[in-house]
This record gives sequence, structure tokens and C-alpha cells, in this order.
Amino acid sequence: MKFAHPTVLILLLAPLAWVIYSWATYRRQSVGRAAMLVLKALSFAAILLALAEPSITLPETKTAAVVLLDTSASITAADLDRASAIAREIEAAKGRNWVKIFPFNSGIRPLRPEETTAGLHLQPVADASANATDLEAALTGSMAAIPTGYLPRFLLVSDGNENQGSAVRAIAQMQRLGIPVDTVPLSGQSASDLRIQSVSLPEEAYSAEQIPISLTVVSPRAAAAGIDLYAEGKLLGRQTVDLKAGLNAVHVNARVKSTGVVSVAGVVQAQNLGATRFEQAIKLRRARVLYLSQDPPGTDSNLLAAFDEANFEINRDAAEVDRNLDAYQLVVLNNLDLGVLSSDRKTRLGHYVENGGGLLLIGGEHQVYKEDKQMDALDRALPAKLAPPDTPKGTCVALIIDKSSSMEGRKIELARLSAIGVVDHLQPIDTIGVLIFDNSYQWAVPMRRAEDKALIKRLISGITPDGGTQIAPALAEAYRRVLPSNANFKHIVLLTDGISEEGDSIDLAKEASQHAVTISTVGLGQDVNRTYLEKVAATSGGRSYFLNEPLGLEQILLKDVETYTGSTAVEKPLAPIVAGKADVLEGIDMQNAPPLRGYVRFISKPGADTLLEIDPSRKNPLYVSWQYGLGRAAVFTSDAKSRWAEAWVNWPGFDKFWTNVGRDLLMHTNPSQATAEYDAANGDIHVQYRLANETTEPAAIPPLFVLGPNGFREPVEVKKTASRLYEGRLHIGSLTGLFRIRPLSESVPFPEVGLYRQQPELEDHGTNESLLKAIASFTGGTFNPPLSDVFNTGGRRTSAVWQLWPAFIALAIALSLAELITRKWSGILSRFRSKVS
Repeated sequence: MKFAHPTVLILLLAPLAWVIYSWATYRRQSVGRAAMLVLKALSFAAILLALAEPSITLPETKTAAVVLLDTSASITAADLDRASAIAREIEAAKGRNWVKIFPFNSGIRPLRPEETTAGLHLQPVADASANATDLEAALTGSMAAIPTGYLPRFLLVSDGNENQGSAVRAIAQMQRLGIPVDTVPLSGQSASDLRIQSVSLPEEAYSAEQIPISLTVVSPRAAAAGIDLYAEGKLLGRQTVDLKAGLNAVHVNARVKSTGVVSVAGVVQAQNLGATRFEQAIKLRRARVLYLSQDPPGTDSNLLAAFDEANFEINRDAAEVDRNLDAYQLVVLNNLDLGVLSSDRKTRLGHYVENGGGLLLIGGEHQVYKEDKQMDALDRALPAKLAPPDTPKGTCVALIIDKSSSMEGRKIELARLSAIGVVDHLQPIDTIGVLIFDNSYQWAVPMRRAEDKALIKRLISGITPDGGTQIAPALAEAYRRVLPSNANFKHIVLLTDGISEEGDSIDLAKEASQHAVTISTVGLGQDVNRTYLEKVAATSGGRSYFLNEPLGLEQILLKDVETYTGSTAVEKPLAPIVAGKADVLEGIDMQNAPPLRGYVRFISKPGADTLLEIDPSRKNPLYVSWQYGLGRAAVFTSDAKSRWAEAWVNWPGFDKFWTNVGRDLLMHTNPSQATAEYDAANGDIHVQYRLANETTEPAAIPPLFVLGPNGFREPVEVKKTASRLYEGRLHIGSLTGLFRIRPLSESVPFPEVGLYRQQPELEDHGTNESLLKAIASFTGGTFNPPLSDVFNTGGRRTSAVWQLWPAFIALAIALSLAELITRKWSGILSRFRSKVS
């Protein structure tokens, strides 16, 4: 026994002297008094002994077993299952011994929750740490976990194929510390009879699009093979191929919904032929789409949702056309009257397609025909042109607008806007007149050609409400002026919000029908003669519309005029017809696509590819595309909303169709060519940027960094070495894995580029038994021992120091309680007897 503070023991003389003195004084009084004296003295003595902190050293034979399980990339699923079973068996048999389990690869790691949920089951590691085996890091990094008072022993379960660190250094350290290391060999990945001779995939692709991967696989014989594809360590899926003996050209696809430089890997394996793998870096970027539309907000939500599913980044700012179109990979013009675009903007869009951009025109009611002599740069870029209306003599339209005092406010304002919208829709050869009425009538716009639209709009804007409501005279006046016209289509639209005497309106409607003059009626509010308006319209062959609120008036009026004036728009149910096979239709059941309720008549240009047609009687295109310069352009002649495509927006093929269309048109040219290569002679990454001719050279080179595995981050100096050529180098030595070279902020001349260096871990096969045997032999362990020997001390003992002061404190407490009971015992006993008697 040893004492930390032996001088305290001198104080033991005090309770001894006190006992001797008190014994002489109280021994004649009672035996109980003497006993209490002794107990109290012993209690003081126990406290003094505890303060001296006594301890005793005893021999110990308990084992602290550290189990190291290899989970690097060269370890197969079967090996992981075996290692898991070994660890579970050792844990179950530990008894009074201590066990700690450490998975390792390039270093030790903690067990993940999914590996311990239902017993220990090791899982493959997806991150870069699995791309190396470091036995030294595993052995030395786990030493700190060994508790004191135990005999340490290590069990190393591995294939022994180290490619990082030095097991020799670890052996020397284990020898110095006297720690035996048992080793259990794992099979490792078997040598493959398959061989990948070449891998081809693009250096750059768009996020979420199909990435084509071409492999040349050499097989010794015919076999069915599976190809597992991974990105950023996550399994994307498996594809099966049939290999023949010799060279095989294999084509697979991967879809990765992320951005930046990522690692795309694949494992080709066939039964009894082993497995071989490849891995390369690819840059993925989110396609930027400039989206311009005249559709009311919300009506295009289905189309935008499809683009969002394709991971497109949408910008709706029309001013972007005047800025930098090169920042966008696709421009979408949805139901847009191209006449609203300035000549400069049309020129910019045309040049954008010529230089590699993508352009998609989606039809709709706002498409307006113009003569070929007006063809501009944008028209030339499109693969189809609007067909002229079936009205070479034009159309004649008369608008009759109620201007009674009840129309004051919002009603008259919307009526004016609706009339102006009709004027915008007409062609110069058409005739337009605007007749206003209250108790009488007058021509706000006398019947005239729709050539000077600005003047007509000004006249319409001057309409003000006043007076009562007399419909019949105004209707008769409009019919009188429309009837003599030689136009192919003659149409009258009556707009009113009040009740009037019918007069001879029904007879007039009958006569109009006989002379091919159609009359449509629009009733605003509740105070209209609904029966009268319906009868006038039906008798003449027109349509009647009724609105409680004036909102939506413009759309109704435009639609009606288009229907009855020979517009290029055709509104009737028509099913799409597949006219030619193409990738854009892949995966879409177009044969069972629902019918569309309308389209705009276009004519495909020579050299364009008509993939979908509509209206078999006319062979009009529905979807047509072509290559224009370096870019691609397409026209879809129907719309993408609930007006004509009402059945399409809920069709399962809707999203797929628009996703395919968008991806087919995306710009695939780059303003600069960026490459990164590994210079094995110097251990450098060599990065090169070659700017395209149309790219403006930057005034300054932005800061560029190389980001690599395990937190690698270093700046790389890039300098101009020739006209439009910039180069830089950074030493990385023998580091392997995925490296990304990127600017601090996005830069068009200096885009992000990647480089993947294959890890030697994936080239290791089988088991390095000689190394595992050497580790066991030199450290005093056993190669492939029975698991029951893991806790065998081999005659070794260790010393365990036991602190005795807690026991003396406990003894002092017990003696104090005994003394208290002895002192109080007689009183307790007498009280008990009195109660009993």
C-alpha cells in the first residue's frame, strides 16, 4: 500500500491518545460507553487514512481490443459483410474486456447511424476519403482511444493494399509500445477480365439533361453486363448491355441534376468476368432562359413548371435583349406579337441564333401576318413563316360601342382598350369602322383601311360616355356601311350594357345572314336584354357573349374578331400527327396525345424539319425546327396554355415534350474553350483558356482557384501567353481525385473547368498478404487468428492502481452510524418495552 500524503498518518496518534485517556476515565462506568469511545476513535482514524490517499497496485489481465475495418473503395460488398460479421462476433464475446470498432480508409472514421441501426453492417463510403488505404493512419490514429488499465491489442481487417502512408513506420511504433497487431485478410476486388479501352463524354453539359457516355469495352467472351453509373458518389442507376467477344462500343446516358464540376463514374461488371470502372470530370451548368410572353400572368404556369422541372433558370426581363444575350442559352417567345419588337431587337435575336443561341417561338392569338417584303433578321432565323390569311381582299369589321351614360368609368375605358386591341390585330388591307351610339349614333372612326393605326387609336381614345340607349338604328347604320364592302369576311360586333327597343333588328339579322355578314353581340352587366342579343347573333351566324364584369372584355372581343375575319388562327379540335422521328419526341407517346383546340397557320421553310403536323387537310406544321448558323430555332404553331392546349396541360407528356424541346434548342457553343490537364512529369495542373473571336478580352484576369479533395484550395496564377490565349499552372504533386478550377465569381471568358485524376485505390486487386503477415509478425500478433484469440493476453499483465480513500470514507461513515446507534440504543429499547407493556 502506498500513501500520497504519508505525513497525515502522524495525526493518527491523536485519536489513539484520546482513546487511552478516555478508557482510563470511563471504563468503570459501562461497557457501552467504552464501545462508543472505540467506534468514534476508529471513525476519526478512517478519515485520517482517507486524507492520506492510500492506494494499492494489483495485476490486471483485461484486454482493450481495437478493431480496424477497411472500408476503402477497393473493398467489395462481400468483404464489407465479412468485416461486419467479424466485428459483431468480437463485440458479442468481449465479456469484461473493452472493444472499440473503427472503420477506416484514408483515415479512421466514426460509424455512421445507418451502419448501426440493426446491428453493425458496414456500408460503402461515397466521399473522396474512400479513394485511398492508409494503414499507418488507421493504426496510429486509433491509439488514443485505448483506456488505461487494459492490455492493448489491435485487430486489422483489410486487403492490405496500402497506397497512402507507411505501414513500416506504424510497425516500428507498435513495436516500441509493445502492442501486438493481429491481421485478417480480406479478398479485395478481383482482377477483371473486362477492360475499358476508351471513355468519351462531353467536357460540359447542362444540369438535368441526358449526358451521353461512349465506352469501348474489351471482353474475352460474350456476356451480359451491368453498368452502374455514379455522380458525386451517388448511384444514378443501372443499365444492362450485351457484350460480345472482343471490342464493344457501348453507349449509356446519365442525368445529373446539379451544377459545377462533378465526377461521373461507372462500373462495368459481368458474372465471372469481374468488374472495371472509369471516372471523369464534367462541368454541369444550369441553362439560362430568357422568356418573353404576352400571355396574362398565370396562364403560362404549366409551361414554366415544365421548364423548372428541366432545371432551367428563367428570366422574364425583356430589357435583357438589349444587354448580353450571350448569357442565355435559349430565348422563348411565347404568344408574342413580333411586331412589338423593335428592328434593333429583331436583329440582335437573329444574330444571337446565328452565333449559336437557341430560339423557340410558341404560337398563340397574338401572331400577326406580315408580307414577305417585311422579312427581318428574326424572321429569317425562324424555320417557318406565318401563312397569309385566307382573305386576299381583307376583312371588314364594324364595332358598335354603346356610349350611354351607364358606360361611364371602367366599362368605357375597357371598351376603348378592346377596340384598340382589335385594331392592332388587323392588317393594312382590312377595313375598320367604330360606330358609337346613345340616343343617336355617329362614326367615331368612319369605315377605312387599317393602315394608319395610330390615327384610328387616337379617334377611339376620344370616345366619352353620354345619353341613353338606342341599339336598332345604330345596328342598321353599321350594316348599311359594311354590306357594300368587297371583303371576303364582313363582321359586326355590338357592345352594350343596357336595354333598348328591338326595332327591326331581327329582320336585319336575317338579311345579314343572307349576305354573309355576321353579327356578334356582347352584353355587359345585368341590365341587358339577353334574349334579344342572343337572337340577333344566332340569326346572323355570329356569337353572343355576356359579362357581369367588364374585365376580360378585350380577350373576348379579340377572339371573336379573329374567329370571323379570316385570321391566320384556326380554332377547331385537331390531333397532332408525327411527321418525322427525332430525339425531341423520344419518350413521348405522341400517338395518344390529346387534340389541340386551335393553332396558327405557318408554312415550313425549305430545309426545315417538320416533326409534327396538324390539320391533315392542309398539312400545316405543328412543330418545326432547323439549324440556323451555329444555333437552332423552332416554331410551335399552337399555344401552351388552356386556350388551345387545354387538354395538353394535364397530359402526362406535356412536361416531357417541353423539356425535350428546350434541351434540343439549348446553345452548345462557348465563348471560350477551357481545358485542364495533368502534367505527370512535373506534377502540375495545366489550365488553358482560349477565347472565341466574338468574346471581348477582359481588362483584368479574375482571381482563379483550384479546389480539390480533402479541402485542397490554392490560387492559380493565369497569364496571357498569346492573342486570346491564357494559361496557368499549379503544383499538386501526387494528389488524386476531382479538381475544380474556378473564378471567385462567374466569368464568361474564364468558366469553371474540371480535372479528375484516377486514384490508385481502384487499380488494386486481391490481397497483399505479405504486408499483413509482416505487420502481425513484427508486432507480435497473429496472421488470420481465430477470433477467440483476440482477447488472449499471451501471458502479459498490466498493473492497475486502486485508490483506497473512498473505502476509508465509507468505513468512517459506517463507524459513525454504529456509534450513533450504540449511543441511542438504550433509549430506543426502553421506549419499545414501555409501548409493549
